[in-house]
Amino acid sequence: MKELKIFIATLCCLFLVAISSAYAAPATEIYFVRHGETVGNATHHHTHENDRTFSEKGQRQVARLTQKLDGLSFDHIVVSPKYRTLNTIFPYLKKHALKAEIWPELQECCWQAKTSRLSSFNLQRGEMIRLESEMKRYFIFPDDQARRRFAARNYGDGLLQMFKAAQLIRKRFAGSGKRILIVSHYHIGSRLIETLQSLEPAGRYKLSNAKISHLIEKDDGSYRLIDMNK
Repeated sequence: MKELKIFIATLCCLFLVAISSAYAAPATEIYFVRHGETVGNATHHHTHENDRTFSEKGQRQVARLTQKLDGLSFDHIVVSPKYRTLNTIFPYLKKHALKAEIWPELQECCWQAKTSRLSSFNLQRGEMIRLESEMKRYFIFPDDQARRRFAARNYGDGLLQMFKAAQLIRKRFAGSGKRILIVSHYHIGSRLIETLQSLEPAGRYKLSNAKISHLIEKDDGSYRLIDMNK
């Protein structure tokens, strides 16, 4: 456990160094959404099919979310490559003829036990990401590397993946004054929101399905949480 704390502290320091060069600029706004409820969420029986299929409640959640997002506008939409996240934002993209970027850094991770088995700092890529034909016009990849998922083997790898997501957000959007919609998951989402606030990633936030959490960038490059699960 001591080694894990040192590992987390190291990653936090790397992220803080990265944001320390931020300067006063228009504040970026981040809207974070967890995917709609799946059969796996509802039954706690997680199989490949259950985790990609919305429950009846999840279908209603996605419909309500689509309506709620109609009242907002975004400069960029980024999404986890998991089928449940793609399908959460898909109706909104179709309705408004928009495109979203797929970020493997946003796929679910950090659900494993917090043990001292650490990342090697060499997070590997896994299988290719495949899209259904109807989805291809609405989802794009930022580069060829992004066409492969990450293969986080343990909690430490998951933290490294999450920090990659946080660094990518900073690199792409810091000081831009833009509105960013992120569609992702429970475990990584909680830790990403914490990291963006310069907090230790401990999973303290309980993110509800298909609800919106809102953060706004501060002058020092970190973020302030405005709303949770709205």
